[in-house]
Amino acid sequence: METVRLKLIYPEEKIKEPLLSKVCKKFDIDINIRKANVQEKIGWLELEFVGSDEEIKKAMDFLKSNGIEVLFLEGHIFRE
Repeated sequence: METVRLKLIYPEEKIKEPLLSKVCKKFDIDINIRKANVQEKIGWLELEFVGSDEEIKKAMDFLKSNGIEVLFLEGHIFRE
């Protein structure tokens, strides 16, 4: 199991979408929210994804494809 610390930045049009709920249902990862600031026009979350490299990468790609900016808070390299 790997743990990756990320910051997710949501644009205004995505704030009300339940994307983290979808991530939990669609991928075999656990999510631990560490900090959050959600306002009417922008929102960000600092969180940890816990799971296999493959599932974490899929979850990150899913969020990116849905317009969420995904940034690493701590370095992590995925092994192929």
